[in-house]
Amino acid sequence: MRPALWTATLLLAACGHSEVASVEPPDNPPLGAGTWPRAITFSTFDDRHPQWLPDGSGIVYSTERGDHQSDRDRCLALLPADGGTQRWRDCEHDGRHIGDTTDVWEWPSVAPDGQVFFIRTTGWSQAKKLGFPRIALSTGWDLEHARKVRSLPFIATSGRTQTLAWTPRWLAPDQVAYLGVLEFFEGSTFLPDTFFTGQDIMLLHLIDDSTSNFTVVPGTAYASSVAVDADPDALYYTIGGESIVYRRHLASGVIDTVHNFGSGRIVRDVSVRGNTLVGIVGQSVVWQNEAAHGWVQRDEGGDIAVVDLTTGAELLYTRAPVWLFRHPEISPDGTRLVVEVQPFALPVLGPNSNFNATNHRADLWLFSLQDAPLGP
Repeated sequence: MRPALWTATLLLAACGHSEVASVEPPDNPPLGAGTWPRAITFSTFDDRHPQWLPDGSGIVYSTERGDHQSDRDRCLALLPADGGTQRWRDCEHDGRHIGDTTDVWEWPSVAPDGQVFFIRTTGWSQAKKLGFPRIALSTGWDLEHARKVRSLPFIATSGRTQTLAWTPRWLAPDQVAYLGVLEFFEGSTFLPDTFFTGQDIMLLHLIDDSTSNFTVVPGTAYASSVAVDADPDALYYTIGGESIVYRRHLASGVIDTVHNFGSGRIVRDVSVRGNTLVGIVGQSVVWQNEAAHGWVQRDEGGDIAVVDLTTGAELLYTRAPVWLFRHPEISPDGTRLVVEVQPFALPVLGPNSNFNATNHRADLWLFSLQDAPLGP
């Protein structure tokens, strides 16, 4: 097994190969004592897809380059666990791709042995959604030399097409669960409406450096999220349009109902640590059958719901109609929560030339799960 490459000391040393992509100016202001929640990114551009390092010492995420808007690349960056200035930021630095392509790195997830799973897309300049995505795997932070695990899109054995892999979850050094997602891209003579909808939960088995296989988890058609905790045999997941969080035991196939938020309260984006479950509930989301797309879940975000799994007690945090939340992640020690935050917007139900509007720009916020407003 490889030594852990994500510790704070090695992280600082590992960024030497990416000097062409310096820390995003201006530096994020340091965070001192104060109330919760706290904004930990302050960019006018997208900051998304946060994931904690396995030891909880930092948060890795995807960030759009504000200093290189000619092609609007997205990079991976690392923040301290309490927020503040980026420790490093790494972007595509292959000279063949400078200026005339848009290079998007997103959905990072770091394994305890130092492997990094992320999605890497290369496309024509400004055409983020018309590129060539692939699942990439690097050893430590040598992201530029990550190997391709598979090209996307592909048609899973379920018959459903997947164009991206969201929220990768390490079950073992050779196994990753993720949400297979279909991206719809509409329009040709105008900036199109783009939206994503879940298809299946996938298990990726890494056999060796050149071989892997992909298995659809049974019973997860149109899943909208997947999470894991300490038990590598258990997957927590949600299904489009439903109010229930399920748990599937991979070895036995047994499915439990973990929590039901009640009729009409669509839940997605779950994260679990011990007896605490966090999900996004309600607000700006629709589940519907569309003539052009079939069953889809269009989602701009919702409220944060924290559940004590020992008692079933719920705590709901809402900032509607000002803010919406997506993709919360509980820290490994269960004390913090990082989440995407963006201004409130209703789901776009058709082609919309304004899809790049401000309301699609997210920042990251940090909450305490021990103190108000999310503490017990």
